[in-house]
Amino acid sequence: MKHLSKIILVLIVMVGIAFPCANIVQASNGVDQLVADDETPEEPAPDGVGGAATPTPIRVRMNGTVKAYYTATAPSIDGDWSDWSSPENPMRFVVVGGQNRSGVQDFDASFKLAWDENCLYMAAKIRDDKYVQNARIDQLYKGDSLEILFDSEFFSDFDSTVLNNDDYQLGINPGHGSPNGPKESYIFYPLNQKGPRDDISIGTKRTNGYTRVEVSIPWTTFNVTPETGAHYGFAIGASDNDDPTRDQQQTFLSNIKKRVLANPTTWGDLTLVQ
Repeated sequence: MKHLSKIILVLIVMVGIAFPCANIVQASNGVDQLVADDETPEEPAPDGVGGAATPTPIRVRMNGTVKAYYTATAPSIDGDWSDWSSPENPMRFVVVGGQNRSGVQDFDASFKLAWDENCLYMAAKIRDDKYVQNARIDQLYKGDSLEILFDSEFFSDFDSTVLNNDDYQLGINPGHGSPNGPKESYIFYPLNQKGPRDDISIGTKRTNGYTRVEVSIPWTTFNVTPETGAHYGFAIGASDNDDPTRDQQQTFLSNIKKRVLANPTTWGDLTLVQ
């Protein structure tokens, strides 16, 4: 009996040596992990400490979104599109004077956008059977011209249905009398900045019934500092006049279908991308 007891004791000792840690758990990746039975689970991190941040959804106006692409080399402002690689966007929604437009062969438009640290660049192509621009200064929209709407504080007044001092209406005269004539730009809004601008460059060429216009707008015009991913309210439009005897806005096209000048919530949005 004593001999049997010794054998049992030896077996117990041998088992203890072979399996010293009763709390071993095999991990799914094949690596042993030690977890004590009485180990307290880690407490969640307090607010503002650790953990993955929940991204804030970016609000976007569904009226129409466009992108301006970063350019390391500024385009030449001469009316020549050959140095542009940005995609072309349509500007075909009739906002004013649909009865005066017989179709795309009479009046149609498209545009491109680019940016760098200094300027926002815009290139427009207008299909127009007649070039008529005899208006000047704050009447330039009564001839063949362009208009840019820009909301520099897109998110802070996202739901504001009235214009304020961060909402801009900029008119572009591609050439008085002809595409080769004097060019000008004019701020209609905000009222505290109303007047001509001499720091905006404009270049125009017209061939085979198409007018091509390039514009460089310093960011200081809109009082913003650009950065990749920035969003701004935006809309662009083109005015047409086919009557050389009378200054008037016969037709107006926009990239936004239900654009209303005095209501920024009807504008689209612009994103700066790298």
